[in-house]
Amino acid sequence: MSTTVDSALIDGKARTIREMMQSRRYGLDFYQREYTWKEANVVELLNDLSDAFLQEYEPQHERVKVASYRPYFLGTVVTSIRDGVRFLVDGQQRITTLSLLLMHLNALSAKRTGAEDLSPLVYSERFGVKSFNLDVPERNTVMTCVLNGTDYDPTTGDESSQNIWKRYTNIADLFPADIADEPLLHFIDWLLERVMLVEIVATDEDMAVEIFETMNDRGLQLTSADMLKSFLVARVGEPDTIRSTNRLWRDRMEDLKALDSNADSEFLKVWLRSKYANTIRERKKDAVPGDFDKIGSAFHKWVRDNKDGLDLHKPSDYDRFVNTEFEVLSRRFQTLVQATQALNDTIPAVFYNAHNGLTLQFLPIMAAVTVDDDETTFLDKARLISDYLDLMIARRMVNYRNFGYSTMTYALFILAKDLRDKDLDQVRQVLADRVAALDEGFDSMSRYRLNQRNRSHIAYLLARITSWIEGEHGPGFVEYVSRERKNRYEVEHIWANKPERHTDEFDDPRDFADTRDLLGDLLLLPKDFNASYNDAAYTEKVKHYPTQNLLAKSLTPIAYSHNPTFTRLIAEHHLPFKAYPDQFTSQAINERQALYQALCELIWSPERLGLGGGRPPISPEARKKHYGMTLSDVLTYSSLEPGPLLSVNGAWGADATLNADGTITWNGERFSTPSGASDRVTGGSTNGWDFWGTAHADTTTTLSQYRDEAIRRLEGRETT
Repeated sequence: MSTTVDSALIDGKARTIREMMQSRRYGLDFYQREYTWKEANVVELLNDLSDAFLQEYEPQHERVKVASYRPYFLGTVVTSIRDGVRFLVDGQQRITTLSLLLMHLNALSAKRTGAEDLSPLVYSERFGVKSFNLDVPERNTVMTCVLNGTDYDPTTGDESSQNIWKRYTNIADLFPADIADEPLLHFIDWLLERVMLVEIVATDEDMAVEIFETMNDRGLQLTSADMLKSFLVARVGEPDTIRSTNRLWRDRMEDLKALDSNADSEFLKVWLRSKYANTIRERKKDAVPGDFDKIGSAFHKWVRDNKDGLDLHKPSDYDRFVNTEFEVLSRRFQTLVQATQALNDTIPAVFYNAHNGLTLQFLPIMAAVTVDDDETTFLDKARLISDYLDLMIARRMVNYRNFGYSTMTYALFILAKDLRDKDLDQVRQVLADRVAALDEGFDSMSRYRLNQRNRSHIAYLLARITSWIEGEHGPGFVEYVSRERKNRYEVEHIWANKPERHTDEFDDPRDFADTRDLLGDLLLLPKDFNASYNDAAYTEKVKHYPTQNLLAKSLTPIAYSHNPTFTRLIAEHHLPFKAYPDQFTSQAINERQALYQALCELIWSPERLGLGGGRPPISPEARKKHYGMTLSDVLTYSSLEPGPLLSVNGAWGADATLNADGTITWNGERFSTPSGASDRVTGGSTNGWDFWGTAHADTTTTLSQYRDEAIRRLEGRETT
């Protein structure tokens, strides 16, 4: 097909995101495909944007400084104007995802002083009717749910609607915590004013179709994987060896792509990063890309540039690199990918971590695996590492901590280096020490509750708890978290939202609402049950709980009759289960809260997982790197004293109390970590060490500054 075009029919111009999204209406023509972006595409977009922003941002910058930040080019969008509507010829994937990102940013910034209302960039309203700027009627239901922060039933929508919901969930879960905190408004300004798209406008309808066909009918370009294969295979030796090696490479890549279209390139990145990367770019202005980053962008070039470091000198080295290391590790990676797609009883936490969006879990697992490991050793290593990551995520969930890609990248890269080529006992010791050094535990669960951002975390915890106590006698974790099943499970309150029924316990409806949202008042129940009994009184609901899962059934006496497996479980682990046949008071909610905490401590017990007996790093530098320095340590080794705390960012206006035991009390709740308290204040993920501080005559001192003081004293650079 000819690709010659009439330049008079095409107009191209660089536009900001604001210009592309504000006061515009986009349509999709008949030849457009569905919205098909995957989680990996969202991760890449968020990482690219956050990295580019942090290259410019400095904490002391005023927002006006953003106007001088270096522009960032996000790509090209092709449009065609017809009847006042701009039809997206090429770029609907990016525009759709930007709309989802803008809605998430609007929700994140809603309570910030000086925040801009971003809704006009997503929809317009005329005569009381909302119309989305990307006007696709079939998607209105899911887009409205995203806009309003309400739940969406994916079984009711088409393929694009289902995928839109999944990708919005990814954005909400994976948005970088270090940007969601102090720099958020700067980031929004930068995204709207300094991120650019080149819009190519085809003024002729036939030309628009021709451009679309041209852009989507090109010959396949060589990928990084293709170029790496060419470089390596050509150097393995004699022609016969080259031919057999080429077949091996092709077969292994095809096996991986059969599992996921990106699995081949993902394996190559994970392999090189986990085994050979030694550096990673810091998330700050003017930071230099490290091995990790270069492998992510062009791994074929990185291998060529680092062949000496890879010990690739002669044909036998290349032969070993491909026919042994590549061959063995690609099969191990294949097993791990399969374990993310279907629950594997030997390494179940790989599935759990994938469900929680921890795409980086392959990095530390593959770092520990060696070509000499037999199947049992490989699976034991994978189980220990994935269990550690699952434990860490669960603890971060109940402490309102983020575990998205950008938050975890550095920590998991360092973990991978620590685990690289270790034997099984060494892997166990490294992980046990890491568990002992974690500064988040389940002891903060006494006031853990549902909020606008953690429903998926609550659902996950309830699914794990319910499936664990049921063992093999229930639907199982996969069914509890499935978003595809027609009558899917949902987080349901035991108390109906009827404060008037509880005036004997609460004078203020807000206190009722806070208690109702506690984890102890929540269950995982089928959607149709929730629809039928949502507003029913407890005395009515409890009659129907015996037909539901064991966690719900445990509210009734029947759960404890003729159920020896369950009663043995209770006795063996001293679990505080009890029935509430007649009433369910606030005291009962607190008792269930304690029960859920006990279950979490048991399910994620380091000893049960084979990760007990560790010792946290004791050197000040190691303590600092692994975030082992607690507030109690800071009180001991710095000038910080118990007393009033305030939020350093005046936009929040929060006051708290630092207790002598190193906990923080805010609004009647006690938190074991600074970030647990600040996350509760903001409803998001924050760095509590920078959020809280103490006031002096003219200045404030943050907890992180006190922590630095404590570290200096421990290192002997200061005397007390």
